[in-house]
Amino acid sequence: MIRELELKKDFGKTIDRFAAWWHRKIIDRPPVTLWVPPKSAPRALPALPPHTKREYWMNVEYIVERAIADLEVGNYLGDSFPLYCPNLGPEITATLFGVEIEFGDSTSWSAPIIHDPADWEKILLRQPDFTNVYWQTVEKMADYAIAQSHGRYLVGMTDLHGNYDILAALRDPQELCMDVIDCPDVLRRVGRHVAKGFATAFKRQYAQVAAAGMGSTCWTPCYHEGPSYVPSSDFWCMISDDVARNLVLPDILTEMAPLERSIFHLDGPTALRHLELLLEIPQLTAVQWVFGAGNGPAAKWIDVYKRIKQAGKAIQVLAEGPDDALAVLNAVGPDGVWLCTGGFTNIEAAENFLKEVERVSAVRA
Repeated sequence: MIRELELKKDFGKTIDRFAAWWHRKIIDRPPVTLWVPPKSAPRALPALPPHTKREYWMNVEYIVERAIADLEVGNYLGDSFPLYCPNLGPEITATLFGVEIEFGDSTSWSAPIIHDPADWEKILLRQPDFTNVYWQTVEKMADYAIAQSHGRYLVGMTDLHGNYDILAALRDPQELCMDVIDCPDVLRRVGRHVAKGFATAFKRQYAQVAAAGMGSTCWTPCYHEGPSYVPSSDFWCMISDDVARNLVLPDILTEMAPLERSIFHLDGPTALRHLELLLEIPQLTAVQWVFGAGNGPAAKWIDVYKRIKQAGKAIQVLAEGPDDALAVLNAVGPDGVWLCTGGFTNIEAAENFLKEVERVSAVRA
């Protein structure tokens, strides 16, 4: 497996810090991901001919080359590392079951294809279609990025949304809420079906990067040398505890089955009511608590971080600046903590922050 990158010579140390973090331990300090201004502007790429948004998003070579240009001028301090993840937006897993993607300037979305509860039976008859143009484009992006990497950077997995987020892409979310009430038995079968498709999609993505000697990473830039991912369910902020336990949880467990390590993406205060359910999952390794815009700083949620740690899970802290990150670190201790923050105008400020993290970690260890 790769332990050194041309753009980050000390990557092996980052691997070791994350390996300790997954086990709620530290070596010298917790892993720290920093956002620091780049060294310079990226190199200019040739202009594209006139194109639609769809043509732009799906232009494999241009999109990957543009990303590489950005990576080459990055500053990778702490445990930040150069990473490219192929991306066509959050509905890529739903395309396996028949949705089409529409593209905007900075995001994409799908149009529902289930317009009546009876249509769910059609989904049960569909096996995941990995030959569709969207999935094939993502795999071509990964292949091209791997071929161009030459030991400079990592290639991660695309943004795979699963379980009831797939169902919400197939069906309008509000209508899906009604189906939860009106036809839960059908949804139970459909949920298991798409969850199995998600697991297969993950295995395909992981096989691509593993064949190149790379471990697991993605839009959430932690690292594991074996199979790892970020299970999630944004839809379950709309449902009761009973529905979460009886309908959604079994599908999450299906999606986690191929994983050696996992960090659950718990998004927003309305999803927080399902935290205890998450903490009951023995194979769940960590929790990413996303409190959301206007609900910070991270230090406001110290009790949540402590609950997660007390349950034996590691945490990712998405801090609103270095002072916020240090406040959480001082309150909860360094073991099982991964700090992520920006707010640095120069390298010296970021390096001073890393020294302070190491000092606090030594005192609290």
